[in-house]
Amino acid sequence: MDNVTIRTDASLLPQHQGKIVRIIGKCESYDASSRHTTLNSNGPIRLALTGNDSFTVGNNYEIIGQVSSDAASVRVMSVIELSDNVNFDVVKKLVQYAQKVPELYA
Repeated sequence: MDNVTIRTDASLLPQHQGKIVRIIGKCESYDASSRHTTLNSNGPIRLALTGNDSFTVGNNYEIIGQVSSDAASVRVMSVIELSDNVNFDVVKKLVQYAQKVPELYA
């Protein structure tokens, strides 16, 4: 993935329509048959799965994906499972700083 990605969350998805983004969040739901999951990252984000990725409800993940043109979902390109001790207050601040100074967090 040679594209530059910006960290974002559910509250900022409309600002990144069509762009590739990084999202850290907790899996709220996973439906293997429909290939959709919901990630909570300062609000719910619907993920459209493209590969053989699977999720576990309650686990934390970092997603790299492309925001849809209407910002209703994110098409997943990469998934990294994170530890259970993610501090989401710190993640929220990281997203805010990444919006202010994106060249430091890309």
